[in-house]
Amino acid sequence: MKKRRRIHIFGKTTLIKKLLAFYLVIVVVSFYFMLAVGRNYIYEQVLTETTSSLQGAADRLVRSGITGEDFTAKSLKKLTTSFDVAAKAANCQILIIQDNGDIIIDTEQKTKAPYYNVLQHGESTFLHKGATYDYTIGGYLSTPCLCISTPLFKSEKFHGFLVFAHANSFIINRTDYYYKILLNVYYIVIGLLLLTYIGLYFFCFIPLKKLRAGSKDFAIGRDNPPIIIHSNDEYGEMAETLNVLGEELSKFDEYQRKFLSGISHDFRSPLTSIHGYLQAFKEGMIPPEEAAHYYDILIAETDRLTKLTNQIIELNSYDRDNILLSVSSFDIHETIHKVMDALDGRAVSRNINYITELANEGPLMVRGDAEKIHQVLFNLMENALKFSPDDSYITIRTSVKKGKAFISIRDTGIGIPKNDLNSIWDRFYKSDHSRGKDKTGTGLGLSICKEIMTAHKEMIDVVSTEGVGSTFTFRLPIDKEK
Repeated sequence: MKKRRRIHIFGKTTLIKKLLAFYLVIVVVSFYFMLAVGRNYIYEQVLTETTSSLQGAADRLVRSGITGEDFTAKSLKKLTTSFDVAAKAANCQILIIQDNGDIIIDTEQKTKAPYYNVLQHGESTFLHKGATYDYTIGGYLSTPCLCISTPLFKSEKFHGFLVFAHANSFIINRTDYYYKILLNVYYIVIGLLLLTYIGLYFFCFIPLKKLRAGSKDFAIGRDNPPIIIHSNDEYGEMAETLNVLGEELSKFDEYQRKFLSGISHDFRSPLTSIHGYLQAFKEGMIPPEEAAHYYDILIAETDRLTKLTNQIIELNSYDRDNILLSVSSFDIHETIHKVMDALDGRAVSRNINYITELANEGPLMVRGDAEKIHQVLFNLMENALKFSPDDSYITIRTSVKKGKAFISIRDTGIGIPKNDLNSIWDRFYKSDHSRGKDKTGTGLGLSICKEIMTAHKEMIDVVSTEGVGSTFTFRLPIDKEK
């Protein structure tokens, strides 16, 4: 099936571009909201609040008892003074309008009543609405107002309405005042977001850009320069991790050369022997009475090649991270004795004794893959035999601590040089110190042990002193049900 080509129209998208676009969208949308909705919302809230406040003031004034007055010239003067005080307190103009439409009191008229009849100007309906917005009472008021009308209780002497007229300009000024406060808060928030973005850029995106640029050029077999980030945070840790990775990639060719050198050496040695002896047989250089001896040598060399091939195949399967463990409960003491029995012939031939220091006399039940743990023990004890001198001893010890069984194998052999301790787990690795002792080994035994214990998610470690001996230790979980 033919693959579709991806066409990038807008170029490469980076995280910083996405964040910048997100920031700009927030700014634009919020600013539009402020302009289109914010001021209208504040105006509606101020208008509602002012209406409620004026209605409350009018109700309180009505309840003060003005409806019982007999409006003579003297009483009008008295009431006008009271209304002036109330008008200043409410910041509005107060009117009293009779049922016949005459305005008999107006706090803005100081000398005489205006004698303005609202009925004649067709403006009587607002008196019954309670609240009328943006209104001039037919041109009587000098500026549009919010008019609050409250009916006065009727009596034999007076029927009418109390009207509070609050100029729209005051409402608009209050709206502008609150809107400016909201705008200032908005600008502060946007500024803080901008500072946050700048901080993210310098403290996050610049280091991330360095990590991306540095790691993008990492390649196998070339000199990978270190990524320099002067910080003790996660970016600094990531840079150190990538630098280690880059260094390992730089050494890949060296590892490959060592691998090929090791495998070619271990294959070439038995193949050379096999070729030489077969050539000798062909040319009749080997007497018939010695043929059986050389046949045994040829079989041993082919067995060595078979063992090496099997170990390489096994390690290759471990590389795919698909080690299938058959975990069960088994007696590690029994496994130790089986391995000792399997290697007993070699130990007896060199007069090497086993010393066992077991955690208890009976079984020690652990959980793991019994077959693979058997292989680990076999490889470690076989190595101990190889590198221990004749007439010596090997100590196998078990102990229990914090729900774990610790198994250690200690020899009295040549030991491992300090500089080689970190490399003994590498494939085909043999220290110069051990090559003379290990003529038939493949250099894969410890690598296999390491892979098996890693699959068990358990540790394996070594302590060694050159010329004194080595102690290999691994651990397994105790089976608590046993």
